[in-house]
Amino acid sequence: MLELALIVFLTIISILAIGKGSDWFTESLVPVAKRLSVSQISVALILVSAAVSLPEILVAIQGAIQNHPIIGLGVVFGSIICNIGLMIGISTFIRPLRISLKTILRDGIFSIIIPIVVLAVSMDGKILRMEGLAILLLFIPYVINIYLQEKRISAIGKEEDLRDLEVELRLIGFNFGKLKAGWTSFFLGLLLLLGGTKLFTDQLITIVQKFGVSDLVVGLTIGAIGSSIPNIASAYKATKKGLEEMAVSETLGSNIFTLLVTLGILAMLSPISISGRWLIYDIPAVILMSLLLFIFMLTKRVISIAEGLILFFGYLAILAGQLLFFR
Repeated sequence: MLELALIVFLTIISILAIGKGSDWFTESLVPVAKRLSVSQISVALILVSAAVSLPEILVAIQGAIQNHPIIGLGVVFGSIICNIGLMIGISTFIRPLRISLKTILRDGIFSIIIPIVVLAVSMDGKILRMEGLAILLLFIPYVINIYLQEKRISAIGKEEDLRDLEVELRLIGFNFGKLKAGWTSFFLGLLLLLGGTKLFTDQLITIVQKFGVSDLVVGLTIGAIGSSIPNIASAYKATKKGLEEMAVSETLGSNIFTLLVTLGILAMLSPISISGRWLIYDIPAVILMSLLLFIFMLTKRVISIAEGLILFFGYLAILAGQLLFFR
């Protein structure tokens, strides 16, 4: 019992460190965003996607480095389902989320296509290094799509987007212990992020070793939820401030970045074996949640409270299935 209490305590501490590290690190990027001209909004969008996805990336890579790559794989797929079910689902409890057409065209379509591509690549039961590189390179068409969308926006629209992105960077992570944006917040945030993800990954591995829970289940549940908590908090804060589309754009940008960049890097570090349960349950669950979100965005360009509840309980149902049938 004492050992379990220690694991829980260290897990909470590590999540707080990840959240605070994300806060300081992304706060240091605000001056960078401010210096970007309206012709470089695509750079700012990629910057935010990378910043939002950083905790999941670090936890996944740390798991692979410590010879538990399946934990990292669980974090990748689990965080995508978690982002859709919790980031968006919980945000709709505050108010309906209005979505612009540019977000649907820029991110929504890619969020459907990419999981299907990953499923197709995985059908032979593995993702090889070259396939990982190909997945990583698929990020280039996404960047091109962002650039092409940017060219259609007026100068005033671009200025508004940049202001929104600056706000989004400020909202990532936890609010306590604010530092002035600069090199100090950059390095302290990065150190806290790295230390927090190392401690968090250590606790995931301890749970696997001490309690006999599979790497996959730990990665899909505790790993995914823990690394997503700072993002869920920022989406909630953005919606409370009336920036409801930010919750959706954060989710889509993070999911695309996590799936392409993190999964690509994991496969390049070491070929990934894909078990049958990935093909019949986990990857289809990612596709299903992504498809539901896309349909909800497309119908009226508003995600209602009822639709948010469907996403929220859909996530809980998928999580229950993982715990009950695939332990």
